[in-house]
Amino acid sequence: MRFLNQLKKPDPFGDFDRPDAFKSWMRGAIIFATAACVVGILLCLVFESCGTRGPAAPKKAEEARQEKPPAPPPPDLHKPVREAPASFPPDSNLPRGKEIYASGPIDLDRFNETNDLVRFVDARVWFESDNDHHSDDEDDHLIHRAMEVPLKRLVNLVAKKGGKLKVQDAYRHVDRNKIHMASSLHCEGRAIDLTCEVLSLSDLAKLCWQAGFDFVLYEVPKKSGVHLHCSVKRSPEAPLPPRPAK
Repeated sequence: MRFLNQLKKPDPFGDFDRPDAFKSWMRGAIIFATAACVVGILLCLVFESCGTRGPAAPKKAEEARQEKPPAPPPPDLHKPVREAPASFPPDSNLPRGKEIYASGPIDLDRFNETNDLVRFVDARVWFESDNDHHSDDEDDHLIHRAMEVPLKRLVNLVAKKGGKLKVQDAYRHVDRNKIHMASSLHCEGRAIDLTCEVLSLSDLAKLCWQAGFDFVLYEVPKKSGVHLHCSVKRSPEAPLPPRPAK
């Protein structure tokens, strides 16, 4: 280590009152303090960077999981949701088979008149109960809320064709039902009987199917007038009974 021997040795001092007494250790202290500051700043930068990339990443992932999916767009009430069938003759229905396999069975245990029914009003529609002079409490404006969208769409489609929709029968309370069977979806507000001015029932049946009703029947009963019977499922997720194997 020859170069160490070549270094100039500091002047010895024996009294702190001398002017150069602090030069040697002060220079070292300044160098040490500067180095400590630099190291401290570097450590702060490193820890801050690690903190941002560490705990923040799970937080962002958690926030992403908690974000609600965007609300679905409102349904289009002016365009058909299905293709029109080629024909819709009397005593036929779509889809093929019994109503229970398309719209589901009645479930009065789950039905809540206050929550499930809505009052449908449209000046373009004729309602039997508004023109019936019998002293009863029937109200053909009452429908299940699941029927509201296809019925509104149907009104628009019929009006576009120049017709006038007529509601002959809608919700019927099970205790006051005098026309339909006890298992009829009318008792849950999920069925409606329709006729029309200007349009034929065959053309109206096609529009009902295009409007999105889950079941459409061109009904020709023996004791009452010809009409269309349309019904809907309780909700899109409502389970349906399995169809029997062919």
